[in-house]
Amino acid sequence: MPTKPPSRTPPPSLTPVRDAADALVRAANESCHQHGRLTRVLSHGLDDLELEGVAQVVELCDRLLSAATGRYEETAKDGPGVFADDLWHAANALWMASREYSRRNAQNDGIVTRLRKHGAEQLNSINVEYELETSARMALKQALTAYLAIRPTAV
Repeated sequence: MPTKPPSRTPPPSLTPVRDAADALVRAANESCHQHGRLTRVLSHGLDDLELEGVAQVVELCDRLLSAATGRYEETAKDGPGVFADDLWHAANALWMASREYSRRNAQNDGIVTRLRKHGAEQLNSINVEYELETSARMALKQALTAYLAIRPTAV
């Protein structure tokens, strides 16, 4: 039976804001990647088992993105520390885009639940919300690209 490795406490970081921003970048990058994967799987018209698995991974990545967004917000609330100005601004833009995407994503989850209860008459409203989520995901990708242009080693 495999044993769990002993937990270790890492030394305190000298750059906690940058570290939290880099973690946010990696979470955003993976979320965008998995949403692209979901789109590709949907275009293949594959079986429900594969689709369910990919959807679960997408949901997990979105939860991790939301957690990384909260972590960055908490870490950066006291200012940039030794963070360079251009990176600080790019990280904050990514944080705002991540926060908006997470908000839109959570709203859509609630809408889908209501659709199951109320039916197709709400389809137009749901379509608008999905378009807004798609727009928020595009803004997230743009903010991710801008951060990575300054700090490509973050991923």
